[in-house]
Amino acid sequence: MKLFNSKKYLALPFLILSVGLYGCGNDKVVDSDTTEVTDPNVSNEQNEYITLEQGWSKEEGMDFYRTSQGSQLMPYSWFLALEQADNDSLFRDNAHVKQLGYIPQAKTAGTNPDGLPIGFVKDDNMEAFLSSALSAKRLSSGDKRYTEYKEWLGLTCAACHTSEITYNDQTLRIDGGPPMSDFQTMIKMMSKALTSTTADDNKLARFAKNVLAEGGYNETEQQRLKTEIIAYTDWLNNYIQINYDGVATPYGYGRLDAFGAILNRVTASFTGIEDNATPANAPVSYPFLWNTSQLSWVQWNGSANNHIGRNVGEVSGVFAHTIVNTTNDDERFYSSAKIVNLDHLEQLMSKLDSPKWGAPLPAIDDAKAAKGKALYAANCVMCHSVRDEKGEFPMTDPNPLGKQFIQIHMTKLEKIGTDPLMAMNFVNPALNVDPGVMRSYLPKQYQDADKTPKVPRGEMLTAIVGNVIQKNIAAFNPPLDQQQLMELTGYHLPPEKGGASPPNLVAYKARPLNGIWATAPYLHNGSVSSLYQLLLPDTEREKSFYVGSQELNTEQVGFKPNQDGNSFLFNTVNEKGDPIPGNSNAGHSGKYYTQIRENNEWRDYTSEERYQLIEYMKTL
Repeated sequence: MKLFNSKKYLALPFLILSVGLYGCGNDKVVDSDTTEVTDPNVSNEQNEYITLEQGWSKEEGMDFYRTSQGSQLMPYSWFLALEQADNDSLFRDNAHVKQLGYIPQAKTAGTNPDGLPIGFVKDDNMEAFLSSALSAKRLSSGDKRYTEYKEWLGLTCAACHTSEITYNDQTLRIDGGPPMSDFQTMIKMMSKALTSTTADDNKLARFAKNVLAEGGYNETEQQRLKTEIIAYTDWLNNYIQINYDGVATPYGYGRLDAFGAILNRVTASFTGIEDNATPANAPVSYPFLWNTSQLSWVQWNGSANNHIGRNVGEVSGVFAHTIVNTTNDDERFYSSAKIVNLDHLEQLMSKLDSPKWGAPLPAIDDAKAAKGKALYAANCVMCHSVRDEKGEFPMTDPNPLGKQFIQIHMTKLEKIGTDPLMAMNFVNPALNVDPGVMRSYLPKQYQDADKTPKVPRGEMLTAIVGNVIQKNIAAFNPPLDQQQLMELTGYHLPPEKGGASPPNLVAYKARPLNGIWATAPYLHNGSVSSLYQLLLPDTEREKSFYVGSQELNTEQVGFKPNQDGNSFLFNTVNEKGDPIPGNSNAGHSGKYYTQIRENNEWRDYTSEERYQLIEYMKTL
């Protein structure tokens, strides 16, 4: 039986972030974590939250929280023992977790005994379906992090695609929603905490006694551990340097340049050619993920459709241990990325639907929403489709496999006018890279070093991820059949097999807006605080606002600015009034976007019309 061939079934290119979380009714519940082990560090208010029906059972949601995708960030025992840099409280202390914008969970016997936050999991490196890949001894190849450690702290899709919204002192859990997390700050603070551990004898002793408790603590082992921490910190600082040196403006809450980080991992870290790296300077909002599995194309620039390719690319960016730069051909393309688990997570995501506006939120004004519906039909639906009377979105024509997908509209940069940096970074030939050991694995037009000394980063991503998948699948026993292989790709075919070609990459996608009320801030880069602001002409939008708050403004539909607690001032312009690259809030303005046609002329929406549109969008 013919095995999976990545060159035939992986569409170019297939990037970045994948999944969401669960919903189970519009009733207040107590997280099941609290029913098994009481955690005194988590208040009742933190434990209680409201879920909105999104198509998942409680069990499916918890499965999604806790299924490892193969991410390996830090030895697990280290994370449990690591203290914050400037005090002796644990790094994973719930207050610190919340400060970083992540969602604490209480301890649960069996499934989460250490009370890890949502999206943080223990990853065991020795899965059965990878057991033939490498012996434990070889895991040190090309990566200073790897010694005898088998259990790792990893991140799951849930870490970047689960949000909470507050309203009248009640918390709504939004599965697949964009979180108010700050990954950039977390990684930097983790580095500081590790540096502080090796610089402070008391911290080091406490850390070592916890990490070495089972193996036996002594001074010699403590010094060995110190050496490992220093080597790991060097690796982490290299990651920080590659991605964030040269980034003038912090991302803040709710944004990440995942594209930039993944491309740097693939082209610089995996190949060992650090000159390939470029600053990850185009942060975007975490995309909301309901219906993602059914979309014709995903990512802000519409660059991906193949499910398993997209998801392996994503976990490659968030610390899957992957070997590329090696003289041993047998170990090249080994990866801790878990194909089986990633497919399982994708199947769960295919059931996820958007959250429906409802109690405890105020009731919809039906008359106002009806007027908004007419405005939407006249001005918005040509880009942002809605369900018909049967509950179906407009679909693509069937592909040769008979499969259809939700149509998305790609709007060219010159038309949409929004910040171009994310899309341009992906296609900019000035950012092409030296392929190093990957040259012979690239398409023929890139194999002559004299003709193409540097190659597009997307080609490198395609080749590496395709070969990682191929190596993983080749280890399956029995082999996967053709039906299983097509399920892995989401039934997307490459152009030469009758599938669609990647859309215009110098563009941004306009997808259906169901659930849009739960996804502030707006535009791809999170530069507009509310739907009301988005419906203003771009010259009238606020130039700065605070992000980090989760308190919903139900009238303008955005988060209320709050300088208490988690707070970051998002500036769209600098002190001179010049746009900050990556932060511009221009665009999505003018005809159809913020204007309506009347008497054959275009005029701005009135304030009342903006509120009518917003009321209707709450119902989507």
